[in-house]
Amino acid sequence: MPTPDQSIYIGRAGEFLASYILESYGLRTTHVDLPHDDLWCDTPSGMLVRVQVKSCSKATQHGKQKRPLRYCYQFGPNRNTYDGVYILVALDKKLCLAFKRDDTIGRTLKINPDRFTQEAQTETIRKAFML
Repeated sequence: MPTPDQSIYIGRAGEFLASYILESYGLRTTHVDLPHDDLWCDTPSGMLVRVQVKSCSKATQHGKQKRPLRYCYQFGPNRNTYDGVYILVALDKKLCLAFKRDDTIGRTLKINPDRFTQEAQTETIRKAFML
């Protein structure tokens, strides 16, 4: 488990990787440092989309039992009212997935590493940003 200082750097690295990836899909990104937004994205259609980035450095096992490896993402109390897009970054794979709030469940989301593929990245970004 990363220390609080390491978490800041993991989060920041994820924000910049997400920005790079989103730019490759034609989304003009601006890095912002606001309480609920990490990025703002302008879509090709001119829509401004708020983005919150969640980052993991690698998949880990959680709990005392030997459970399968998962990427674990934590969401704050505003998760039910946030009207932007969540970008979930797997730093070790250099891939991300995009979700709107309707697609997220609870305060924690655990994702199987096999879900992080180039195809899933493209599909979720196109869906979340209506490309």
